[in-house]
Amino acid sequence: MYKVMSGLLCFLTCTVLASDAQYFWRFGDGAVSHDAEPEHQYEQPGIYTVTREVYQGGKLLESSQKLVDLITPKISGLVIVQPEQVVQGTNVEFLANLTSSEPLDLNFQWFVAGEPIASGSQTGKLTTQFTESGTVELSVDAMWQQTVVSSASTQLSVQKPESEKPDGEDGDGSDGSDKNPDGDNSDGGSDNDNGQAPGKDDGSDNKTPDTGTSGDGGSGGSLHILMLLLAGASIIRRRL
Repeated sequence: MYKVMSGLLCFLTCTVLASDAQYFWRFGDGAVSHDAEPEHQYEQPGIYTVTREVYQGGKLLESSQKLVDLITPKISGLVIVQPEQVVQGTNVEFLANLTSSEPLDLNFQWFVAGEPIASGSQTGKLTTQFTESGTVELSVDAMWQQTVVSSASTQLSVQKPESEKPDGEDGDGSDGSDKNPDGDNSDGGSDNDNGQAPGKDDGSDNKTPDTGTSGDGGSGGSLHILMLLLAGASIIRRRL
């Protein structure tokens, strides 16, 4: 029960002091009173508009109103619970975590960059996704009927999704080429100094310089000349 005294409503400044004045109170929850200084008890927490009217001789002399807030004093905090990572184009869930001294019948209005995206949620949960990456402001209002009683906001970092690997790129980061930067063949062998492959005949191997005689005919020619000289000397002796 929530008792409200007329003094707390600040209606004692009425200038009408006539003993024949009539009073009419409406407390916003359907209850009324004709007492000059009534007391009223509310069954449920809420924000109520109390109206006070003073009549004399059937004529309205004064009218005033005041809001009685029985919601905001019971709220101790409101925070937005968010996932560790928010990825572009992926559904993510947020929660408006409101703490209060007793259960309150509230609705929640969500905003992204100041634009409303969802409303009327009594659980305080929001499931949404973001079409663009970057920093985004997410905020929420806790409301009793149409009155905002608490607010919270947070800055989100929306990440881009993991991109696909480029075509032709191996899983280990190489480009799939078997080329050796040192110019070696793929089988690990190196070229000769003159750029030819091993074992290839370039037509110059195992040949002696061209002197007009073969490599093994030099000694045979000398012996033949010597024999001719000896034969000539023998003939000369016989003639003598």
